[in-house]
Amino acid sequence: MTRYIIFYLLSWVCWAFPVIAQESKVHDSQWVSPSTGMEFIRIPAGCSMMGTENGFDFESPVHKICVDEFYLGKFEVTQEQWDQYLPDNFSKFTGKFRPVERVSWNDAKIYIQELNNEENTEKYRLPYEAEWEYAARGGTTTQFYWGDKIDDSYVWYFGTSNYKTHPVGLKKPNPFGLYDMLGNVWEWVEDWFANDYYQKSPIQNPEGPETGRFKVKRGGSQANLISHIKSHTRYRADPDKRHHINGFRVAFSPDKL
Repeated sequence: MTRYIIFYLLSWVCWAFPVIAQESKVHDSQWVSPSTGMEFIRIPAGCSMMGTENGFDFESPVHKICVDEFYLGKFEVTQEQWDQYLPDNFSKFTGKFRPVERVSWNDAKIYIQELNNEENTEKYRLPYEAEWEYAARGGTTTQFYWGDKIDDSYVWYFGTSNYKTHPVGLKKPNPFGLYDMLGNVWEWVEDWFANDYYQKSPIQNPEGPETGRFKVKRGGSQANLISHIKSHTRYRADPDKRHHINGFRVAFSPDKL
């Protein structure tokens, strides 16, 4: 009799309080901003080597970094997308599909805040430097994300650009499907710059120094020689500085979707 009572009670509990299966969320490989049409590519979590031993001191040592999954703009922010939220377009080379340039780091942050306001979110941001290089490499370990030899079909640089920017997406993408990660315009990232940061960078999700004078920019531009446009290439600039070689792309984390 006792067994029947226990069975009845267990059956009632299962009916009244069903077990809900916890499934891991699978994120889409691409996502589109509803307000701008900006396309994003899902970058899977993973690890890679960052830096080089054959460049500037501040590009070494080669060190391991691991990043969580995130989304990164498929293209650099265009002038058409910029004009949707900010009235002043200071770009030297105008064209709605060209990357916006002559933007400072602070300008980029203002644009991103306007984008967040429009979509009633706080998810959009600049990529961190480690995220940027991880995404740019796309699983490769070569100087460029297409190999170790120059290939003009992938990049706008001094030898192909005629010293001007070009509409985004005309060159071949990297293994993750991102366009113009090298060349066209330098891209601002979130991090402060420090000469010795690579010597003490954490492995998991590095976010750069806590403070500094300059911000980091990555990838090189249409005005650079190919020797200054490699997957490890990094440089610094004042966050208030506007120059026609500087632009940016937008990122966000999937937990903000």
